[in-house]
Amino acid sequence: MINKEKTDEEIISQLDNIIENGISIDYDTKPKYTVKELSKKLGLSSHTIRFYDKEHLFPFVKRDICNDERLFSEADWAFGKLIKCLRQIGLFIHDCRLFILDTLIGDDTVKERLLILINLQKSLRKQIQELQEAERDLQYKIRFYSYLDEEIESEKEKGIFTDKQRGLLSKLKKFVSKQKSLDY
Repeated sequence: MINKEKTDEEIISQLDNIIENGISIDYDTKPKYTVKELSKKLGLSSHTIRFYDKEHLFPFVKRDICNDERLFSEADWAFGKLIKCLRQIGLFIHDCRLFILDTLIGDDTVKERLLILINLQKSLRKQIQELQEAERDLQYKIRFYSYLDEEIESEKEKGIFTDKQRGLLSKLKKFVSKQKSLDY
């Protein structure tokens, strides 16, 4: 991102400045949703919505003067969807704030945002691959313990089961050799 070295305070100040001076991009910033309504629309908790607002991730949030209630716009909802996605794949709040700032800056930052998203996609694909490997390991362990459980139940039915004499090691060897023949 263009603004990588900026502090949170600098980013927030720049965000506020862009919002106060108006932006050239056409956003629907009319206050429309309460915290509860936005929470339901985004599938996030009200606490998370308030936290993201305190972190300046909703650029167009307004306050109802009468009851000091937060009101969010369609643009805030769109940014909320983006934030939810970015956070789910591990982007830090600081980096989400930078992404939003770059979005508000406009077309000059498209290339930086594209590169960020491509790198996030690579990271996500790696996480998916690692999770798939973990799932395969888990499936193997489930098959082993299912096999072991069946053997123990069989011994119990025959009345020959004793915890010390069940031969866990021999059952393990038998299971592993059986699995190797299935895997090849």
